[in-house]
Amino acid sequence: MRLRRVGADPIVLGIAEPMIKAGVSQQELHLYGANLPASPSQADVNFGPGVTVDRIVSSTPTQMVVSVSVAPGAAVGRRAVILVGATGEADVAVYNTIDYIKVRPQAGIARLGGAAQFPKGFQQFEAIAYAKGPDGKADTKDDVELGLIDAYWTVEEYTATFNDDDKEFVGDINAETGLFTPNVDGPNPKRRHNANNYGDVWVVASYPRSLAMNRGSNVRSVKGRAHLLVTVPAYILFEQPEVGR
Repeated sequence: MRLRRVGADPIVLGIAEPMIKAGVSQQELHLYGANLPASPSQADVNFGPGVTVDRIVSSTPTQMVVSVSVAPGAAVGRRAVILVGATGEADVAVYNTIDYIKVRPQAGIARLGGAAQFPKGFQQFEAIAYAKGPDGKADTKDDVELGLIDAYWTVEEYTATFNDDDKEFVGDINAETGLFTPNVDGPNPKRRHNANNYGDVWVVASYPRSLAMNRGSNVRSVKGRAHLLVTVPAYILFEQPEVGR
């Protein structure tokens, strides 16, 4: 976390939208800061070559909304947002296509619970979009991280044993938010050998969400996945609440 002292001068603190697409007009961006100008002109805001500021939609001391158009041939990469007379840092990524996505964390852990006195241990996942860099190869140093995206979330079997069926028992993931909710702690009479509901699965993010939900489409969505281990409850909590008294 970085703190900035607010005085009388304008400061740019961030931007809501992580990316803008090349060849698309009138894309709105929300800049946040402090002491932002009340009546800025288009020339006061700059996103670099290939990005044109069409108009200033609105401006308050803490938020400025601008409409931009990106040329089809604009270079892919991150662009610093420059506001005349302001300090601070903010940037946005210019992209043509989302080439691949990654899921964070790559190795998640959730804990069964809720049947007795032991609470469930949830796991939140998020999907990050990437564009290939100049070398045209995925997952290399020149790739551009575009930011978080709204993916469609599912769970798939992580085959570790013969007739593995962990997917049916470990829990569920929210298709819109990526929050995994583990099952209750067992034993479970519906499972072979009266086993507990533990196991490991793949958590899969698909983008765009609308395409992933349309199973009859011939166009394939972009996917990324991560491993999730669903294990037993935390029977011992290594905490010392008396220290904070």
